[in-house]
Amino acid sequence: MKSKEELQLVRDWLRLAQKNLQVSQSTVSADYAPYHTVCFLCQGSAERYLKTFLIHQGWELKKTHDLNELLLFCVDFDPEFETLREDCEILNEYITSSRYPGDVPSDDFDESQGREAIESAEQIQDFVLSRIDINDNVQETPEKPEDDSSGQDKDSLP
Repeated sequence: MKSKEELQLVRDWLRLAQKNLQVSQSTVSADYAPYHTVCFLCQGSAERYLKTFLIHQGWELKKTHDLNELLLFCVDFDPEFETLREDCEILNEYITSSRYPGDVPSDDFDESQGREAIESAEQIQDFVLSRIDINDNVQETPEKPEDDSSGQDKDSLP
């Protein structure tokens, strides 16, 4: 059972993942689509989906962008994640290649790469969403008793 705070953290990660993917999906068909940005956002979306699953499992957040590393952690919880290996490898190429000027010219990215990145991110999204329940039972944190600094027992008061 998760606390409200734990469940909110899972929802926050899920929301970020969804927004990255939604922007990519809506951008790829534009007259001028920055395909390098589409690919970069898809990698970020996949990263956040994998982290959402891991956090849902109680995993302590580690700062990494490497989808293959995150996938290994996921496989520890659920071996079926191995089916996402190819999608992670496709998207892992965009960790830095579309992040910094001079790595790969943004003109080298095309629509087919953008669509492939979206497809891979969607596969990861669907898989993760099938494995988590964001409507988990929430463990209520007990309320703290009111501070009675008078030193008197409340039950003995008239």
